Amino acid sequence: MKNHLDVPLPDYYGQGGRLGKPAARELKESAYAHDCSQAPVLLEGISYADLAHAMMLIRQGVIPPEEGVTLLRGLLDLHDSQRNMEMDPSFGDVYNNREAALKKMIGSTAGWLHAGRPRREAVNIGYLIHVRRDLIDLMRSLITLASALADQASRHAATFMPDQTYLHHAHPTSLGHYILTYLYPIFRDLDRLKTGYLHVDMCPAGSGSVNGSRLPVDRNMLREYLGFHDMAVHTRDAMWQPDVPIEIISAVVAMMVNVNRFSEELQLWSTLEYNMVDLPDEFCRASVIMPQKKNPYPMTYIRGLTGFLLGLTASFAAVGKTHSGNPDSRTFVYAELPEAITKSAAALRLFTGIIAQLNPNTERMLELVRAGYANATDLADVLMTGFKFDYRTAHQIIGLTVRKAIETGIPGSGIEASLVRSSAVEVTGQDPDIRPEDIQPATDPAAIVNSRKTIGGANPDRLAEMIASSTARLREARDWVEQASERNTSALANLLEQARIMARLQ
Repeated sequence: MKNHLDVPLPDYYGQGGRLGKPAARELKESAYAHDCSQAPVLLEGISYADLAHAMMLIRQGVIPPEEGVTLLRGLLDLHDSQRNMEMDPSFGDVYNNREAALKKMIGSTAGWLHAGRPRREAVNIGYLIHVRRDLIDLMRSLITLASALADQASRHAATFMPDQTYLHHAHPTSLGHYILTYLYPIFRDLDRLKTGYLHVDMCPAGSGSVNGSRLPVDRNMLREYLGFHDMAVHTRDAMWQPDVPIEIISAVVAMMVNVNRFSEELQLWSTLEYNMVDLPDEFCRASVIMPQKKNPYPMTYIRGLTGFLLGLTASFAAVGKTHSGNPDSRTFVYAELPEAITKSAAALRLFTGIIAQLNPNTERMLELVRAGYANATDLADVLMTGFKFDYRTAHQIIGLTVRKAIETGIPGSGIEASLVRSSAVEVTGQDPDIRPEDIQPATDPAAIVNSRKTIGGANPDRLAEMIASSTARLREARDWVEQASERNTSALANLLEQARIMARLQ
């Protein structure tokens, strides 16, 4: 039996050793096919892991110098050509396919690569290198979205709208303040993703099988070659760490839930019933049968993706709970976690495009805030602070006032002092001298918003403070992300350069 590389399977698999027969067809068509499908995620990182391991063994005197030169030249050739490599499930997985190709190129010298290292170490490193790069891209995309939210918040500090709870009018607010509802969780998202990144950026290289290696393996050298910021110290823990994928997918889900919440609100706001925003045409989809429709398809995509990721969280926990020493915790994570991260990053960029071009209907927002009774709390505050009613009594008086206004068709902005005064008489038996100028600030949306001067409130000055602080925090976050990216990129570029030098190619 031959494979696509013309390597005799018995020689490759070591038949005559522990295994007497090649892999069964059923095994190749199921588990091995699944493992080989992970090549796009694992190939490049495994290549770096192989180069680092070979260079370390050469420097430590484990691999003879001439054999080392041959091995490095083969690995460098494979690094440049492996993008076109076809995976053959007959070999079992991505790692074995690479080894088969290397053996075809340089013969038995390829066997030195196994010294002091199990398959899972190389595969784990390949996976970690890919995931840390994906997390960098995700954090970049999240910071860009946050910047777009901050820009829109600044632009709409004086765009007044009804805030809602239970989808009913609560208080008058500004669109700018409302938007910050979704900016501030992003800082927590970034903290969680940064922590997850730091856990991914822990080097497992040189762990040996489970309890270390008797060979003179230099783990610090491997860490530096591969650009990891720190080392996963315990050799057995370094190989598995099933909690880290759970941690990362949970952070991704928390991030997407926040985005999903705002996207669902925008979908509501874009309906005829709300008519508060007009979504950009290029981010909508036409109906095939209903000519009038402008479907907000991105919102449904974000909602669906968020639900899918919620399912992955349970999946990662389910495969991670097996007793240690089994590969379950990675077999269904190697490709799935990177895919979840890359899809989420693309969804963030999609939502950023919508936010950047968002066109709010400012007149409709103001109309709604004036038509409703969101100013009721401020009217009660006037009774409490100006006329010394306790708040519970003031609440009753204004509640009755609103009921009368609804029954007679008077909007919140049209409530007059006489109506409040008559309600006070009915509730308390007292006739307070309430005049139009007393309640005017409680019927004007701008005056109500400007009165919110507490830290974090909707007052324009407070809003400006929050936006300035957020912008500074985003700048710091972007600097950290770019420094981490540069450290990784430089380390891997230097690894290739050092390998070429050691292979006497330059």
